Amino acid sequence: MTTRPFRHHPSLSRYTCLLHVFLALFLCFTACQSPGVRETRMPTAERAPTILDDTLIMGQMTQAASEAMDDASPTSMSQLIATLKTEPTAKVMLSKPTQSPLSEVQQSIAVVGGVYKCNRCTRWHVAPASGFLIADDLLVTNYHVVNQPSHQALAVRLFDGRLFMVEEVVAASRENDLAVLRIPSTGLKPISLGAAAPIGAQVDLISHPKQRFYTLSEGRVSRYFIRRQGDRRVPMMSITADFGRGSSGAPVLNTKGHVVGIATSTESVYYSEEDGQQKNLQMVFKHCIPVQQLRKLIGG
Repeated sequence: MTTRPFRHHPSLSRYTCLLHVFLALFLCFTACQSPGVRETRMPTAERAPTILDDTLIMGQMTQAASEAMDDASPTSMSQLIATLKTEPTAKVMLSKPTQSPLSEVQQSIAVVGGVYKCNRCTRWHVAPASGFLIADDLLVTNYHVVNQPSHQALAVRLFDGRLFMVEEVVAASRENDLAVLRIPSTGLKPISLGAAAPIGAQVDLISHPKQRFYTLSEGRVSRYFIRRQGDRRVPMMSITADFGRGSSGAPVLNTKGHVVGIATSTESVYYSEEDGQQKNLQMVFKHCIPVQQLRKLIGG
């Protein structure tokens, strides 16, 4: 049998050329989709920070609390204090801890305000302090924030502007300066409780010092110590993050956004005293209740 030599056909050459082009395009496309190659995207604009108007917040809270006092029948402060003094305990089912950014945590931090009337006018007023949600309808603050007989009721304003009146005291401890209050369901994610923070741990605090609402301060856990109340020894924690009047009941947060303590008081150290007046302020201790004491109160 005679073998004929292969002859190169012009149309076949063009076909082969096109095939090579398509193959090259395909390989280029698949390479661009491989895990090692990142798609270039235009950077998205960061969310602008919320700008707070302290005067407006105070005015809105006072107006809403006044309407609640005049139009509704909120639980009276005398009723709340009566339950407070029995120092009830409660078993609270806490949600599983989740890491949360501060922008999310602040949604569940509240202004807790005693509603009262002064002796100079007939209008209602609000004395603001701090608190935070540990459940959809449960809020933690200080015992001394509730124990104010001159106030008529207790109002709670959330970051989103909604206002609720406190319905009852669920748990309380005078020696630990803690109170757990029930309010209507908020629909908000509560703040998780964390483990005990070691000395030197970084902490943040969001509170309302002197009506500077939702002020963030940062510092570290400086020490744990015992405060004596008669024969009782009460565990306490000090931090270097600043807070002041109006910060009572604010959460002390770790880097995961979990509560590790609750702000309760400050203690100023002066160098000298003249004629009964302390002078030359040297430093201020910021005292807090360790989260373990709250866990004992609510069985968490």
